[in-house]
Amino acid sequence: MSYLLKNNKNIFKSFKFIIFFLLLILVIIGIYNYNGNKIYYLIFTIVSNYLLIFAFRKKVFFFETFFSILLWLGFWFKFTVTISLTNGLFKEGVGDFSYEPVDFDQVILISTIGILGFLISGFIRQTFLFNYNKFEINNIFKSTFYLKNRSKFLYLFLFIIIATTLLNAYFKIYQRGLVSIIEINFIFEAIIKWLLLFGLASISSIILYFEIINLKKINILTIFLVLFENFLSSMSMLSRGMIFNSSSLLFGVYKFSKKFKQKLNAINFIYFIIIMFILFYISAVTVNFLRVNYFYVGKSYIDVSKIEEKKTKKENFFEKKNINIIKSNSELFYLIINRWVGIDPIMAMIAKKDKLGYELFKEAFEERFDKNTPTFYEKTFNLENDSNFRIYENVKGNTLMGIIGFLYYTGSLYFLFISIIALSIFACFLEYLAFKLSFNNLIFSSLIGQIIAFRYIHFGYLPHQTYLLLVTIVLNILVVYLIMKIYKYLATRNFI
Repeated sequence: MSYLLKNNKNIFKSFKFIIFFLLLILVIIGIYNYNGNKIYYLIFTIVSNYLLIFAFRKKVFFFETFFSILLWLGFWFKFTVTISLTNGLFKEGVGDFSYEPVDFDQVILISTIGILGFLISGFIRQTFLFNYNKFEINNIFKSTFYLKNRSKFLYLFLFIIIATTLLNAYFKIYQRGLVSIIEINFIFEAIIKWLLLFGLASISSIILYFEIINLKKINILTIFLVLFENFLSSMSMLSRGMIFNSSSLLFGVYKFSKKFKQKLNAINFIYFIIIMFILFYISAVTVNFLRVNYFYVGKSYIDVSKIEEKKTKKENFFEKKNINIIKSNSELFYLIINRWVGIDPIMAMIAKKDKLGYELFKEAFEERFDKNTPTFYEKTFNLENDSNFRIYENVKGNTLMGIIGFLYYTGSLYFLFISIIALSIFACFLEYLAFKLSFNNLIFSSLIGQIIAFRYIHFGYLPHQTYLLLVTIVLNILVVYLIMKIYKYLATRNFI
């Protein structure tokens, strides 16, 4: 953000100082409250917080930025806040973890190795492989064609947004935590899912791309349309994750404007961020209300005493209750601290470390979908009582372990370290492919990088279907390439 605030450098320096000061306080409290080897925790802290520097270095890829932040949130932030500012109990599923100091030491050692592998992958990528160098935009994309037809494009996009989200909400084709009970054409279902997850956001990235190179600025109404798409899509899916696609698009706008040497108004950009957070807050609270009142009671409403009791009785008790705005905000606060995927699975695995090995890793790929039973991960590490309780027949929630936890199924730190390097470089390759095939659209690259980072951090359920995600991402990249080619064809012939 430094180039946006170049005329207000003191504000930027003050912002960095406040962040550093808050982190320092949290580090001090964390060291005091950690019951294991404090040297281990200190190393874990240094490596984890370096992720925040690594995420915004000069030659960073978008995947590296988003994955760094998600790793920091899921490992160090979640761990430190839980042991320092709450009752010290991890509420998202740690199985039979003993809470003994020696086991905590093992957990943060494994976590540190996984994070180190990711950090090293970034330096290998930027030193020996590929980077975003200086680039030019094809003149056909700078033509008056977009300006002449801008209103038509935006109205058409608005129609697609409303039609897609309403169809999904009405037929319940894809909603988080629910198994569809309506038989529907497979191709139609796949298209709706793709549009909701990142198809519509990909179109947003194309629109923003044209706005910057043709208007030399971003119209606030266009940004609102883009954020409104994220808002409606999240609401339609009963998802509280609007912030992810929205932040990747805005971050892409920032980076693209900087690379393309277009001045981005700092005040307007702050407005964009404020609008994003307002819509995110409304969507998250509303979805909490819908989930609790209509089909699901979140784990944040379990009595803490019941969590403690679980250690011996292995029981969880859920009580369906009505929810008001205060409880919705309480749920949102709970999510901000606890719902990041990361360190909990490592704790669950340490409790059952005798089961770890390459055979278990291979066995995980044999898992198949069954809405009536816990997942392979939940059954293996005694998380059945930690998984989401089924109130209705079509409710299906899963406890996830993330890519680092999944790779540690093997019980091998060497395998974890090498694999995370390879997988991180592969993710950057997919992002770079998106950049090239979208005609140097950094906004689209940012979206793709975020999507892969998000999938990595939530990896683990039905791993044999990973190819479906990869195929979908590649097809999405090809669809954007096709849209850009069609645009070039129409622009050169002035058909519209």
